[in-house]
Amino acid sequence: MKKKMKYCLLPLLLIILIGCSAKVTEEDLIDGYWVATAGYQDGESSGEPYCLDVVTDGLKFNSNNTVYVEVYDSDFSYWLEDNGDGIEIHFRGEEFGLYLSYYIDKISEDEVGLTGKGDTQSEESCFLERQY
Repeated sequence: MKKKMKYCLLPLLLIILIGCSAKVTEEDLIDGYWVATAGYQDGESSGEPYCLDVVTDGLKFNSNNTVYVEVYDSDFSYWLEDNGDGIEIHFRGEEFGLYLSYYIDKISEDEVGLTGKGDTQSEESCFLERQY
């Protein structure tokens, strides 16, 4: 009986774990204004934000794959991509010649962490909080 119970609980546990995934979606980002409040290391906020001002000075995500970038007073395009190592967020401001990529982690409904992707951004990290 105990053996059968084990096999019944395993699928239930897997369903719970899959449902609790912290995968970031576009819907998670829309609504509110995102501001960098700290750096981001090992899954937690830490120190001062260290990202380009495109990210640190405030973002407002829209449902049409655009994000309002406060420092440029302009809309950039953005998209999310799952590359197998994690979720990436890409920002493109064509009129300014900017293209940025970060790994993005969902900490909570109102908090995300960004870490730089690629050689030029590898040292960057920001902890963003949603302001309403």
